[in-house]
Amino acid sequence: MSRPLRTLVVAVALLAAACGEQKPAVPRASPAPAAKAAAVPAVPAPAPEAEVAYSSVGKRDPFKSFLGDLGASVGAVTTRCNTPLGRFELDQLRLVAVITGLADPLAMVEAPTGVGYSVRRGACIGKNGGVVATIRTGEVVVTEWAMRADGTREKTETALRLPKDKSLNLEE
Repeated sequence: MSRPLRTLVVAVALLAAACGEQKPAVPRASPAPAAKAAAVPAVPAPAPEAEVAYSSVGKRDPFKSFLGDLGASVGAVTTRCNTPLGRFELDQLRLVAVITGLADPLAMVEAPTGVGYSVRRGACIGKNGGVVATIRTGEVVVTEWAMRADGTREKTETALRLPKDKSLNLEE
């Protein structure tokens, strides 16, 4: 006999020995219907559950920023300027001239586009809604109010200064 054939015969013999006879299953006796009814206590029918309905009215949208809601609740605070100078950051603006000998001082600010604008105290300037607080010799001070994450407002003052070589002191 060849080796593969011998291996096949041995495998079939082992398989036949492993399959052997199985013991027949013993049927169980089922309890009497009367005993079954006595064992299970009578359970009252469950009460109908109240129908649950969800309404999002008056609740915050979890996918919106809470800072947007905070800004809407303040309402009266203006954070943007509607002037042409409101389109630029304060860092982009350059102070060109200051006139301080008047009752209401005047300054000239140049935008990045090359256009010059005159400003006085109280003028709105910058993207963050800054206001020109004071105009002094050689500088303009702008006050901005920034909203923090905790809802408080923070006051920052930024000074736009004339370059040293451009400043003239005509009051002397």
